[in-house]
Amino acid sequence: MKKYNWVRKQCAVGMAVLMAVMAPVTAAAEKQAAIGPMAAKPETEAPAEQPEPETPAEQPAAGTAVSQTESGLPQTQTGDGAAGDQAAAGPEITEEEIDAYFDNSVMVGDSIMLGFRNYAMRRQNTWLSRLQFLAAGSYSTSHALEPVTQNSLHPIYAGQKRQIWESIALMGAKKVFLLFGMNDLNISGIEGTCENYKAIAANIKALSPEAEIHLISMTYVLRGKAKKRLNNDNIRVFNETLRKLAADNGWGYVDLAPHLADEGGDLAALYCSDYFVHQTPEAYDVWCGVLREYAREQLKAQRETEVKVEEEEPAAQGLTAQGPVAAD
Repeated sequence: MKKYNWVRKQCAVGMAVLMAVMAPVTAAAEKQAAIGPMAAKPETEAPAEQPEPETPAEQPAAGTAVSQTESGLPQTQTGDGAAGDQAAAGPEITEEEIDAYFDNSVMVGDSIMLGFRNYAMRRQNTWLSRLQFLAAGSYSTSHALEPVTQNSLHPIYAGQKRQIWESIALMGAKKVFLLFGMNDLNISGIEGTCENYKAIAANIKALSPEAEIHLISMTYVLRGKAKKRLNNDNIRVFNETLRKLAADNGWGYVDLAPHLADEGGDLAALYCSDYFVHQTPEAYDVWCGVLREYAREQLKAQRETEVKVEEEEPAAQGLTAQGPVAAD
């Protein structure tokens, strides 16, 4: 009986302790029931540790778009991104636009140009059919400035020999590509040939003022086949003089010669048909690529000029509307 009373006493003490512990919880629950449910407070987690950014060997400049090439290597384009660059430059030049660039064009020159004419005539189902030619064997700038006679070397147009500027005017040509020098260096030298170029261009512009003048660099001779002043060192000097002549007069310049040269700077054997200076169909394949790339660059420059003019016109119109600002 004494043992039973001791157990009852211990149970009563345990119950009192339990009720004392649960009292705050019960009070909080009753208070929450009185004021309504409380939104759960999200748990706050410590931010995950961020890894240090890797620093590449060379970062693209600010505003640079990076794209992947087929090889997987990054290719960068400067500007406000590739799309921004494309918008600024306008749509790409199409192959059809390049074809059309050669409408109303005439190729003028010596036997090297005559070879290109023969090449083009066998490919009349291509853009080459758009070209016209005034070319003759052994023709030179000196011959071009001579009077027309029965024995002169002037190219024939419409069944008759004429001065080339007269034939160009009759054709209505808008672009004139000139290639001379092979038969000039030993006759007139570098300076004399360039003076002849200026006289020929002046005569062309007198009859066809809207015609554009484009000079084509003289091509090289095969290694070891130089003849007096007709050598590749002189040809390189002549071509640089032609480049400057074109720049000084606002003419175009087609830098053809390097594309036909071997590692030594001579006419590559692959492109030589006669162990001297005349060229193979493979050489004229190269001509086509160079001329078309030249046309692409010309069209791009023209488009950029047009865009610039369009951007400047609103500003000029606004200035006109406001009138000049009076000076103090």
